[in-house]
Amino acid sequence: MLDSCDPDPYIVGRINIDRRSRVSISAQIARQLTWLIATGVAKRDSFLPTIANLAQHLGVNVHTVRAAYRQLADGGLVSMRRGSRTLVLGYDRDQAWSRRENRQSSFTIGVLVPSFTDYYAEFLDAVSNASEIEGWLPVICQTRHYDPKVVSRDLDQLFSRNVDGIVVIHFDRPDEKTSELFRSASELRPFVFVDSNCADSGSRIVVDEAAAGFKAVNHLIGHGHRRIGFVDPAAGWGKSRFMEGSLPALAEVGAPVEDGLVVAASDWSLEAGAKAATHLLQRDDPPTAIFCAGDVLALGAISAIRALGGRVPHDVAVMGYGEIPFAALAAPSLSTTRLPADALGYEAVRTLRRAIASGAAQPSVTFETSLVPRQSCDCS
Repeated sequence: MLDSCDPDPYIVGRINIDRRSRVSISAQIARQLTWLIATGVAKRDSFLPTIANLAQHLGVNVHTVRAAYRQLADGGLVSMRRGSRTLVLGYDRDQAWSRRENRQSSFTIGVLVPSFTDYYAEFLDAVSNASEIEGWLPVICQTRHYDPKVVSRDLDQLFSRNVDGIVVIHFDRPDEKTSELFRSASELRPFVFVDSNCADSGSRIVVDEAAAGFKAVNHLIGHGHRRIGFVDPAAGWGKSRFMEGSLPALAEVGAPVEDGLVVAASDWSLEAGAKAATHLLQRDDPPTAIFCAGDVLALGAISAIRALGGRVPHDVAVMGYGEIPFAALAAPSLSTTRLPADALGYEAVRTLRRAIASGAAQPSVTFETSLVPRQSCDCS
């Protein structure tokens, strides 16, 4: 009878094989057990199922399971002794991250996003379609806005799956712990950073946010606005690049920006957008237009204007950024600068393929945004 602390039944039930896969059965078993060890399901100082038990469960030869266990032992994850059970030693990040399993492709890639919102739906759809063309399976991870603990866990799990490379979008959090994780990881696997602040790591796909700021503000100036308020990226997310383009546009018409007209949102929610806009609108001399660094923030700003008895765009015009799926369905419809999310997704996978094939970071690629004028800026 198994000891009450013996994880055999649970571990055995978690292992499955695909006989049609291009990956060998022993490698499939080893990768799944590595995942279970990395995530703590198979705990340090516990025992793996006996080779005979797991082989019987999977319907494979005992030599196949033994080969998988030997891979784990070579990676320092388990200890194998003749006549004894296979002991879990635990997960050593340095050793696990550097191990490449003879550089065999796993046909999987990791994709890290700040959150699961409509904002990333178009990007993830493009990544999924492009990955299918390449024969890759994307493993998508929500990082909770790149919290270092979550990023650390996600990278451990992706490396335990032996992913061929990783795509990261919108990492712009000035957190040294997360930055160091990415620097270390990108030395061992190809990384593509999309619209992210990670200049010294991996391949980069850049969006010209300064040009986006110029387009948006210049359009509002064309409607006669001179006092323009800004709801900037969420607090703690680094220096805004939108302002680099916005300031020259205002300077051309002699309308300098006051410090009080730039407010950092507390996060990327509707509530944060409403709170930031309220702060701007309660000034003695409020702005007549507001440019927000995200469409969700802009929709929050519209709700704040209404709550204060104002009308959009008659009293205050609003411009967003990103072109989320329901921006056109808002009332009034939201004017915005479109982030080419689908093009970014396809280019991210193409760049990752080139980085994997060459073994080196690829030249930076820059994308432009496009203006989408609608009712919230007084364009019918």
